[in-house]
Amino acid sequence: MQKDVLIVGGGISGITVGNELAQSGISTLLIERESALGGLAASFCCKASESCNQCFACVVDKRVSEIRSGSSFSVLTGTELTGLTGEPGAYTVSLKKGTERMDLKISAIVIAAGVDPFDASRKAEYGYGRFKNVITARDLDEMLRLRGKLFRPSDGKLPGTVAFFQCVGSRDESIGNLYCSQVCCAYALRLIKAIRYQYPEIKAAFLYMDIQPAGASFGQFLNSCRQDNGIRLIRSLPSKVYHSPLSDSLKVRLTDPVKGGVVEELFDLIVLSVGMVLRKESNSLARLFGLNFNEEGFFAPPPAQTGIFVAGACSGPKDIDRSIIHSKSIACAVRQYLKGRS
Repeated sequence: MQKDVLIVGGGISGITVGNELAQSGISTLLIERESALGGLAASFCCKASESCNQCFACVVDKRVSEIRSGSSFSVLTGTELTGLTGEPGAYTVSLKKGTERMDLKISAIVIAAGVDPFDASRKAEYGYGRFKNVITARDLDEMLRLRGKLFRPSDGKLPGTVAFFQCVGSRDESIGNLYCSQVCCAYALRLIKAIRYQYPEIKAAFLYMDIQPAGASFGQFLNSCRQDNGIRLIRSLPSKVYHSPLSDSLKVRLTDPVKGGVVEELFDLIVLSVGMVLRKESNSLARLFGLNFNEEGFFAPPPAQTGIFVAGACSGPKDIDRSIIHSKSIACAVRQYLKGRS
């Protein structure tokens, strides 16, 4: 087999690069080790309330649907990269799909490996994995997408009060992740607005360190959250969660910025806004391609003359919108690289 470009990763970043290159007539193959395309973002629900809240989950669904109906570039799912030889502009990669093995000659490679959510069980003080009614934002996203409703995992009932904890796995020296994941604030607030729109009787608390802006219209969106009487924005990160076995409620200990002391509050459900981390299998890609890591632990961009490029959130935390923008710029760089070698 021979292609101009190999894309490793079938999330929104890899798909975007593939579409951009295909529109330029560049022969491209995208491989994805999972059985389906879309990556992490494919599990996200639409977070529209009274209007679109620009979560871009629908964009991922649309792009994946377009590929299913007939893509302008080649796609192999359930496929792993097992080897690399050659030199810039003349690489040979070895691929494995089930029991089938194949070699592919290519000129350039784009790594779009994506990210994983932080493992919330590492923050033992919050009780994830021990208390049924402590879930992650991704768990909530999948609950709304797949089940179409909000409920407490312990009893299936609608919670009356929900607390969202920010910066779980980000900006935390105790676990070694000092960076801001950048997307969690807007992500959680969009979930809160979507929940409040569907269930106006629910009261939500948003506990944060500081709020990271996201996009030109975020200020207006944030103001709408502040004006909602059912949403409390509390600048305080909780220290511990306790479980009440009689009611399955959760007691949260936090510093009250108004009262200036430590208080305890009861909530029916706690949602942990977990940060982004590079996928574990990315270490094998780093060894194979000789990639370095930046100070935040994500892929550092290799020199352009290598013909190897890094796209999307695996180069640093990005939401769907910014991943698409970054991937388009990477596709442009790939085109320039191929043009320079022709």
